[in-house]
Amino acid sequence: MPWSAGILLAALLLPVPSGGVEPPRRRSPGRPGSDAPTIVDVGMWPTILYNLDVGANSFYLAAYVWFVWNGNLEHDPSETVEFTNNVESWGLTRRKTYPQPILLPDGRHYQCLRIEGRFFHAFSLSRFPLEKHRLVLSIEDNTYPSTELVYRFDREQSGLDPGLEIPGWEIYDWRAQVSERALGSNLGDTTIGTNLLSFSRVDFEIDVERPAKFFYWKMLLPASIVMLATWMGLLLHPEEQAARAAMVGTALLSAVFLQQSYTASLPETNRLVLMDRIYVVVYALLVVSLLHVVFQGARTRRGANHHATVRTDRISVACQAIAYLGSVWWLIRTAP
Repeated sequence: MPWSAGILLAALLLPVPSGGVEPPRRRSPGRPGSDAPTIVDVGMWPTILYNLDVGANSFYLAAYVWFVWNGNLEHDPSETVEFTNNVESWGLTRRKTYPQPILLPDGRHYQCLRIEGRFFHAFSLSRFPLEKHRLVLSIEDNTYPSTELVYRFDREQSGLDPGLEIPGWEIYDWRAQVSERALGSNLGDTTIGTNLLSFSRVDFEIDVERPAKFFYWKMLLPASIVMLATWMGLLLHPEEQAARAAMVGTALLSAVFLQQSYTASLPETNRLVLMDRIYVVVYALLVVSLLHVVFQGARTRRGANHHATVRTDRISVACQAIAYLGSVWWLIRTAP
């Protein structure tokens, strides 16, 4: 037939590629079809925060973490998310809100995780017991580098649950930071050549601090009572040498035990914390008091004037009290 002959002639005249028919380009599961990375909106809502252990540099957190993104259902970021500062992978629970991501009215997909686990963050104790800490929940995608998947934080819907509290601590602020973390290695994956991997990252940070009353009533007050007992001993009659020396010696031992009581709960550090510096002042003044008792006892045995000895004791007590209060104020103001 004429039309059949025309079709055959057209097929013969069309150029045929030298490599034959090109197969479809293969893509990794969930990889976007274009060169632009998939933008994933990430939000966080912590609900429970407990067991903050400054000695172990860890805390337990329960939170909702959700993901909203454009793309096909195979590219589900809730499947490949990694909580990078989790220290007990066996104890991390992850429960999905929906069996499969749902489609939102605006055409994007949504999935939410309810997580709970133990997380690590190095705490600085230089201002103990007036320290402030930043609790961080860090997430990354463990499969897709930043060239394929980029996180964007959902600040409008994220925040802290109104009932969130930590016994013994005060929560005063939160923030989130989005960044990229370069691994410095391709992790042996030769399919990407020698290129170094970089992953999108979100750090959700909660700022907490100890109440000031913990420092004043449980730490500073006992040390101040020790110093007060020492000064009362210096105000005893100069001839009561044994009682004066016993009170200063007892105060020195009490200071040692008080310091050991709080250092037992702290990790080993290579620097003095704020409370250690205060006890250095306490020990220095106790040594001065002990030397004062010995010196005044020697004067009394030599028959020194009683009124002059009492006046010297009072001057010593006044100078020590001023030195103690001034040193504590200065240490608190200048603590790093």
